[in-house]
Amino acid sequence: MNASTLILSHTPHQEALHCQEELKTQLQGTHPLIDTLIEEELKIEHAQEIKARCILSYAGPKIFIIAAHHFNIFAQNALLKILEEPPTNTRFIVIAKHKHALLPTMLSRLICQDKRTKIAKEPFKLNLATCTLQDIYTYLKELEGQSLSMEQGAQLIQSLLYALQEAKIPLKASMLDNFDQAMQANLLHMRPSHNLLPLLLMVLQARDNPCF
Repeated sequence: MNASTLILSHTPHQEALHCQEELKTQLQGTHPLIDTLIEEELKIEHAQEIKARCILSYAGPKIFIIAAHHFNIFAQNALLKILEEPPTNTRFIVIAKHKHALLPTMLSRLICQDKRTKIAKEPFKLNLATCTLQDIYTYLKELEGQSLSMEQGAQLIQSLLYALQEAKIPLKASMLDNFDQAMQANLLHMRPSHNLLPLLLMVLQARDNPCF
């Protein structure tokens, strides 16, 4: 059976229903069991339910479609083992809006298919090559007054990473791990202004002290 898949879609819930109907047509005659879970947030109780249902015996192929706008960290961790070693003849299809909705350990177990319409990335608002501590303070103060979603917080972190590459400021691998940690903190609803502060200070130090 095909490897488990991550589908990126602007509308995960609608994509799940479309995927379900498409699979019924494709697998007609093989009597598949297609189990679809559509939630606003995938929680630990949903992950436990999926694990319990996928080990039930069934003669034909089993496909579990999991669509959500948000994926709880504990729910993702609970699914890692079964995604890595799924039961015989079992496939998982995870549908999300963005890759950054999932942990790197989860992403590593899925083959990604992007069905989204491409949208130009918004550039990071600070010029990393010339910004000062005062610029950072002013920028974060502006962010503090905004009500940003989890997705917008993740996009800011990604924009910062792209800006870092464009400014040609080298970071050690250990420093780049901080971006993964920031993504995880974003999933726990940390305010973007608080989440970006240590990243920006780290970038400033790397720029002004290359040997750091």
